[in-house]
Amino acid sequence: MNDPDIKKKILIVDDVLLNIHMVTDILTQNGYILHSVNHGRKALEKVESENYDLILLDVRMPDIDGFEVCEQLRSNPKTKEVPIIFLTGDDEATSIIKGFEAGAMDYVTKPFYSTELLARVRTHLELSHSKKALKEMNDRLIHEIEERKKIEQELRASKERYQYLAEHDNLTNLYNTRYLYQRLNQMILDNRADEIPFSLIFMDLDNFKHVVDTYGHLNGSRVIQEVAQTIQLTLTPPAFAVAYAGDEFVIVLPGFNRTETKEKAEMIRQQMRDTTYLAQENFAIHLSASFGISTYPHDTTDLTKLLSLADQAMFDVKAHGKDAVL
Repeated sequence: MNDPDIKKKILIVDDVLLNIHMVTDILTQNGYILHSVNHGRKALEKVESENYDLILLDVRMPDIDGFEVCEQLRSNPKTKEVPIIFLTGDDEATSIIKGFEAGAMDYVTKPFYSTELLARVRTHLELSHSKKALKEMNDRLIHEIEERKKIEQELRASKERYQYLAEHDNLTNLYNTRYLYQRLNQMILDNRADEIPFSLIFMDLDNFKHVVDTYGHLNGSRVIQEVAQTIQLTLTPPAFAVAYAGDEFVIVLPGFNRTETKEKAEMIRQQMRDTTYLAQENFAIHLSASFGISTYPHDTTDLTKLLSLADQAMFDVKAHGKDAVL
């Protein structure tokens, strides 16, 4: 409903002065603010400088008729939603359909009856007010939905980011030990019935302390990052690598038997030997690593023992000259 504290502004467009006076008297007595013009072109100019809640528009005018004025008002973004009521004579009933097609909401015939004029004006002002209120409510709802979607996306992204950080090493972006133990436990549970093999490679950089002592801790961390990239280049999912501790790495190879695992370890070892590290820092560091392997279920079905066997094999390589696979 209309707000009683806000006076509605109405524009009457009619080339007959008597009609203007009659409509003005009826509507101003009922609290409406009336503006008037006597030509269609003046009406089109008037609506550019004033805002109106409703327009009463005569059909017959000397410059441009009411149908054309109505069409232009409907094509104007400023006035396209303003309700328009045509003022017609008794002999212009056939023009009513044309008026509706032009964009009018209703019509009132001359001579005017105050009760009918007031009823139609009030009805269309209330309808217009309700339409605006509904649009505002709909706009608010759309805005709230968009805001909710945005918040949900941010929460989802935050959750995914948290999950990523919970499973990955900050320095290398490889998986961390938390993920390693969870995944290996799940793999053993999944593979227990069919005993599908999988293998581990424990890998430790040779003489890495010398790199840190020579080039500093920051460059040592950069070397570890680049070694992680070297490992990743040799792996195809579902195989994955883990930053285990310092300069130690673990590679998990689902479906690999011992022979295939040894071939993969040799591939990584050779890839490392062929790579120059910290080249972008104008250094030329060449590295080697020691590798120990173990295979489920060939070596053991116990996870702790499986990890220990690969770790021990790596230390045995360290003890017998390094840069090898065992």
